[in-house]
Amino acid sequence: MIASSVAGQGIAAARHSIAPPALREPMGRTDGAAPARSRAENAVDLIELLAARYPVTCRMVGADSFRAMARRYVPSVLGRSSRGLEYGDTFVQFLRSRGAGASIEYIADIATLEMLRERARRAAHVASISAKALSALRLGCRTELRLVLHPSVFTVVSRFPIVTIWENNQHDGGAMISQWRAESALVARTRRAVEVRRLPAGGHAFLGALAEGRTVAAALAAGMTAAPDFDADANLGLLVGADLLSGFHNRDGMITSVEAVGDAA
Repeated sequence: MIASSVAGQGIAAARHSIAPPALREPMGRTDGAAPARSRAENAVDLIELLAARYPVTCRMVGADSFRAMARRYVPSVLGRSSRGLEYGDTFVQFLRSRGAGASIEYIADIATLEMLRERARRAAHVASISAKALSALRLGCRTELRLVLHPSVFTVVSRFPIVTIWENNQHDGGAMISQWRAESALVARTRRAVEVRRLPAGGHAFLGALAEGRTVAAALAAGMTAAPDFDADANLGLLVGADLLSGFHNRDGMITSVEAVGDAA
């Protein structure tokens, strides 16, 4: 149940984004001990950086278990993705490679949510369409209108209550989950802050169709197919209320103003 980008490429951290240290060996030493020690120290640093990027995952599995997994993960990325802000992006794939059991899938879905929070934070900064644009979606132009999602928009589809779990792990003393059921999460950077929201029924299918370049009408149909209780108004409202839109397309090209959208209807 893995997520994919819904903005620009199709259908997404820790509170800190820290570029890991470059893996350099000390200059002027030839005895071999210092480079080995340097590599060990770098590995420890990378484990701690991974824990900082996946704090909820770390909390859920326990610090010792998380660091044991991290020690197996770090060697696979040394010299490659360990050098930039993307460090740790492949940790979710590593977790899923451990097996197909429900417990692994559950942890991997939470880790996916954390990974996408950081990717949303790094996404390009582009302006969002204002709330006035919502009225344009009700002017009869849905059969031709295509929406451009903000680059920071990602979703996670899970058979576990991942948003509830995420919310409960933002502070001590979270409430017990009385009913375990599937939840889909929306991750997006709104007003410069990365937020996690619970998607309404069918929302993941609706956003996925928009990301594929389908019209608003076709995306609404996809949402209804995915969920019998799909609420078109709620999902359309979410697009603007959560700053998920960066533009419009009609059959003639990009439209960037509300007036132009109205004229297209």
